[in-house]
Amino acid sequence: MVRSSGLRPAVFDDRLEMPRLLLRYVVTALVTLIVVSVITALVSRHLGTEEAIDDANRVATITASAAVEPIIDDAILQLDPASIARLDAVVRSQVIRGSLVRVKIWSRDGVIVYSDEGRLIGERFDLDADAVAMLDGGPAGSKSEISDLDEPENRYEEPATTLLEVYLPIATPSGEPLLYEAYFVYDGVAEAGRRAWLRFAPVVLGSLVFLAVLQVPLVLSLARRLVRTQEQREHLLQQAIDATDAERRRIASDLHDGVVQDLAGVTFALAATARTVDGDLAVDVGRAGDQVRDAVRSLRSLLVEIYPPNLYDEGLEAALSDLMARLDPRGVSGTLTVDAPPDLSLDTIQLIYRAAQEGLRNVVAHADASRVDVEVSQRPGAVVLRIVDDGCGLDPVSLPHKDGHFGLRALAGLAASRGAAISVESAPGTGTELRLEVPTP
Repeated sequence: MVRSSGLRPAVFDDRLEMPRLLLRYVVTALVTLIVVSVITALVSRHLGTEEAIDDANRVATITASAAVEPIIDDAILQLDPASIARLDAVVRSQVIRGSLVRVKIWSRDGVIVYSDEGRLIGERFDLDADAVAMLDGGPAGSKSEISDLDEPENRYEEPATTLLEVYLPIATPSGEPLLYEAYFVYDGVAEAGRRAWLRFAPVVLGSLVFLAVLQVPLVLSLARRLVRTQEQREHLLQQAIDATDAERRRIASDLHDGVVQDLAGVTFALAATARTVDGDLAVDVGRAGDQVRDAVRSLRSLLVEIYPPNLYDEGLEAALSDLMARLDPRGVSGTLTVDAPPDLSLDTIQLIYRAAQEGLRNVVAHADASRVDVEVSQRPGAVVLRIVDDGCGLDPVSLPHKDGHFGLRALAGLAASRGAAISVESAPGTGTELRLEVPTP
């Protein structure tokens, strides 16, 4: 930090640095990669599952029309053993293979006229509305759904095995409608979805990684430009601060060496004149001298406001004494006690000075006080500033929204950014205590 008179603002607390910018890019790229991977996995697996279900519908349709329906005769409706045996031989040799593990054929009244699970043949169950509509000449084509293994017709299936059920209408040679059901192991359907994802993954993820790597030179170039731009902004801001500081110094010097010295000379002249005259004229001259002296004190306090002391060179106690000097012309008496360690950092000194400046400004502007005590003391691990006045007090709850206290809110933000804590204790009619506690190593 540059050591000069006054309090310097913190210039860009959050600096842009190359490692940080690159880390942000890497994190953003990884998050993007993960999000796109998850979305791609979900979408591709969904599409793969739908494709596998469509395949199951095609297999069921082909086996029903090419293998089963041509050998069905009307005798199967009467559960003829020869018809059932002939159909069973075809089903076991040509239909049940791969993920297709079960076949059932239903009559219109809900009787299972054939199943490769022989224990079900001849049993009657209620058909659901979709199956009845299909047998009554409803929508053509097949329909698929996850089979409910809690249904009684599925009691011989493995409870841990999820089955995909595909059913469609077929007919006997005489035109009697039957319902053909084929059951597929759903794990095969899910596996098809996984395979679809594995087909997409290398292309999608590889493209994203390639794009991210391809952008690294551009990111490096932009990061360098951002860092250079920030350095230029800091340099310009520092120049503006230095220019303002120099202008304040010039104005303060002109006032001190010009008007203040002239008025000081006037006070000496009026004091000398008051000693040479008598009566009412001496009283008037003395009163004029007092007024000029008050004006000189006010101007010197104003000089402290315009160009605060060099805290590093003059020390905290001298700087706070200059602040206290502006109280007397306003009819406020005060005491200053400084018991701080000599090795305080410049940042800590500046924060204490800034808090004292704001606190005393509020005392003069708002408190209507006749006395204020300023104390800087050392505590274990901290330095504490206390500003106590005997003014009208206030309600601390309404302080953040109270007009005229924006500087105090800004001071609280500054203190928090440096790990310090600021508090206000007050009540209407009981005065106010402003307390700043700054941690020290």
